[in-house]
Amino acid sequence: MKNTKLHITITFTFLIWSFSFSQQYTNYNTKNGLPSNNVYRMTQDTQGFIWIATDKGISKFNGSTFKNFTTQQGLPTNNIWDLQITPDQKIWFMSKAKELGYIYKDCVYSFPNENKDEVMFPKNILEKGNEIQFGYRNKFYLLTKKNEWKTIVKKYQKNNSYFLSTVIHPKIKEIYLTSNAILLYSKNGKLLKTVQKSFKKETLSDIGQANDSLLYFMNNSSYFLLNLNNYKLTKRTFIEELNIKNIRLKRLKLINNELQLSGANFIAVLDSNYHVKRSIKFPPKLNSHLSMIDKSGNAWLSTFKNGIYKLSTAKQNAKYLLLNQKIGQINSVRNKIIINVYNKGFYSYNLKNNTLNQIFSSKNLPFCAVNIDSLDTEYYLTTAQIFSIKKGQKKLNNSSIDGVRLNNKARQLIYFNQFLWGNNSEFLNKINPKNLKLIKSYNQIAIRSLLVFRHKLLISTPSGLKIFKNDSIHSYDKNNKWFQQSILKLLKVTEKKLLFTTDGFGAYITNLKQTYLLPKSDYLIVQSAFVDKRKNIYLATNKGVLAYQLINNNYQLVRKYSTKDGLLSNNINSVYVKNNTLIVGSDNGICIISLQEKTKNQLLNIYFDKVYFNNKPLSNSIHSFKYTPNNQLTAQIATIDFSPNSASINYKYKLDPIQKKWINTSYKNLNFNDLPPNKYKLSINSHGITKTMNFQILPLWYQTSVAKIIFIVLLLSLLTGIILFIRKKELEKQFKKLNIQKQLSEFELHALRSQMNPHFVFNSLNAIQYYITKNDIEQSEKYLVKFSRLIRKFFDFSRNKFINLEQEISLLKNYLEIEKMRFGNTFNFQFNIDKNLNLSEEKIPSMLLQPIVENAVNHGLFHNEGNGLIKIDFLKKEKQLIIKISDNGVGLKKAQEIKENSIKTHISKSNSILKDRINLLNQSKEWHITYSINEIENTTGTTVKLTFKYYEN
Repeated sequence: MKNTKLHITITFTFLIWSFSFSQQYTNYNTKNGLPSNNVYRMTQDTQGFIWIATDKGISKFNGSTFKNFTTQQGLPTNNIWDLQITPDQKIWFMSKAKELGYIYKDCVYSFPNENKDEVMFPKNILEKGNEIQFGYRNKFYLLTKKNEWKTIVKKYQKNNSYFLSTVIHPKIKEIYLTSNAILLYSKNGKLLKTVQKSFKKETLSDIGQANDSLLYFMNNSSYFLLNLNNYKLTKRTFIEELNIKNIRLKRLKLINNELQLSGANFIAVLDSNYHVKRSIKFPPKLNSHLSMIDKSGNAWLSTFKNGIYKLSTAKQNAKYLLLNQKIGQINSVRNKIIINVYNKGFYSYNLKNNTLNQIFSSKNLPFCAVNIDSLDTEYYLTTAQIFSIKKGQKKLNNSSIDGVRLNNKARQLIYFNQFLWGNNSEFLNKINPKNLKLIKSYNQIAIRSLLVFRHKLLISTPSGLKIFKNDSIHSYDKNNKWFQQSILKLLKVTEKKLLFTTDGFGAYITNLKQTYLLPKSDYLIVQSAFVDKRKNIYLATNKGVLAYQLINNNYQLVRKYSTKDGLLSNNINSVYVKNNTLIVGSDNGICIISLQEKTKNQLLNIYFDKVYFNNKPLSNSIHSFKYTPNNQLTAQIATIDFSPNSASINYKYKLDPIQKKWINTSYKNLNFNDLPPNKYKLSINSHGITKTMNFQILPLWYQTSVAKIIFIVLLLSLLTGIILFIRKKELEKQFKKLNIQKQLSEFELHALRSQMNPHFVFNSLNAIQYYITKNDIEQSEKYLVKFSRLIRKFFDFSRNKFINLEQEISLLKNYLEIEKMRFGNTFNFQFNIDKNLNLSEEKIPSMLLQPIVENAVNHGLFHNEGNGLIKIDFLKKEKQLIIKISDNGVGLKKAQEIKENSIKTHISKSNSILKDRINLLNQSKEWHITYSINEIENTTGTTVKLTFKYYEN
């Protein structure tokens, strides 16, 4: 009787448990890309891809997309029964067909039977390393070196024993059964070993070889494993291992190096002693016939009608209550966890034994449950009534409100200044705590939360934070922009700080003076929040639950919980934490998660799904392409990821050698345009997984190294020729410049010599002697002083390339005064200077004017009878300086006649030297000087005109 009761209790619990879990499965079917909803088998390869055999082809699944293989891709038939993956990553397929084979690197290879007309009918799979055989009863198929299947038929009966199976083993070849033993035969037909057994052959099913040393077979109540190396037979019963008496559709498979036992509505993993170390039972209504557990711990179920189901690791570890029920607030009332359920009422949840008790049933909307410590009373508020129970009482008091079964006074209750305060959609209500009578109402639309903080009654509304004072409601601080938002919930964090949540602007911590946003909560709708004893904060948002810890006096986001962690929805209504357990309410029910449960990364791999260069695919055999202008490389990136949001992808990439730094992106397609010839390596990385793709763009003939070397040599030769030509021109130019400078120096020396010519010096000294002889000491000293000054100026000014007009006029005056004293005042001179000239800044070449003035004195005035006149004009005209030197002497023609009739042997070259010097000055590109000499019309005399024009540079 006791056993019967226990059995009933277990069955009842299992049914409830199964029903709860039936809501947590993710279904994939033809709408998602499966070729058929009739699924036979599933397995997983070493990369992480899940392979699915259906009656309409094979599918390869990476967590977001199905890649299907059918007869169009080379399968001999679409009706595939079973799959087996060997270590060399060949996916062998088994079916009733004329050809059998495998899929390798997404290519189908199928091979016929030696007998072209034979239809193979395999059921069992034998595997040892990369060697594989298919079998059915006493017929087996081996793949020969000619890539043809050879059919081997074994004798069904041998020496009063019956054939069981062949094996792939270095010693054992065949296994036979007798009524009480297993007979192991060698390759030469000798009996190697007899192993005692306790089962009948007729009951056996699903015979197979899991690896090089393990043969398995099962009947309806047990599974058997025979070690081919030590001949040990192990028997395990289903009732002992799984508490199931008989199992239908049972299979034993080696998946991810684990022996996995599956059947109708269950999956189990065996340990090294072949005991069940982990099992999951599934809801019967899912009708799963074969299951598997992947590398991440997710359970996969195959069905004959609805495709496949996935039960994630997170949802296996989570608990679920009140599924498909809309959950409101979750509160603590006298250390009881109270859950508001829409149209159901209030439930009390016991965390220790995971049980729910309904406090009372109500089809009305439950508002909240609260305990008022000052009144020792619990209150349960609905749209119709307020229920209360005092401490120590066992029965709820049903309080109608003013005789009307409609609660228009309080959606929540708080105790402040000896009164209860509540709210409805339009008012803040002051309520008598003894009889719940309404005392007074204060206008305030859409109050969402009430909180007593620092002896103040604070109110949250869509228009911001309010305060009740002086018997009226006021905005708390109109200048604080944070307090003007649509505030949903007020919650006390410490005695000095509170938390307020908003409708779309995140959650904030404030001491009512300083306010700051909780990190990464901006623009979230924060429906509710919870503060635990350690002052950790949990936010119930429209994007999951955000958990914060107080680190160095600042709150930091430490984890985000979502459907990936087992939540029923990311749109969370309420959250509660107790004993390291997170209790989350949503419109889909209650989810309970251990806070100590770590998030398991479901990303198994990242890979290049498709890579094209100019629409030509890159592969292991094709990785070199000829360069074309405006070429394009495109790469499609995919992941093997079985998390709920596996369709999204975040990774980084770089293309060596043109990109040295990683680039972050979430786009699945990469594009590179106009890549030059080079060897490239495209790398992608996500969560520590890196994959690379190498390829080469081959250069055209003119882009080859030889062609580039030839072009460089030709270019260098051309540049060398140009440089030598330019160098030659520069040297010629420098030589010409040096020659000009040399001639200028010679002319300057000649000018100095002409200024210091022996006649002038001799005549000057004679004049001095003449004055001394006449005992005219004063005149001789005066003459001598002027002569010495003139000589000093000649030497001083000759050192300079240019002198200003002030210096030039001083030198000319000094010279003319000496000549005037020497000629005995027979001539005069005058200077006419333009007022616009700045004599101290305006400069001309040195040693240029004095020889002209000397010619005017010696060749013009010397032969003139009467008083002579030297006139020197300095004029400023626009950007030109004009200097005229005029005399009223005999003129050019007369001077020439006198020169020709003269008996002097000295030939004057001062005029030609002057012209040559002016020409050289013009060639220096520093000056532009024009020179002219003309006789004065209608009278005697000569005018020399010099025009100076500066170059702008």
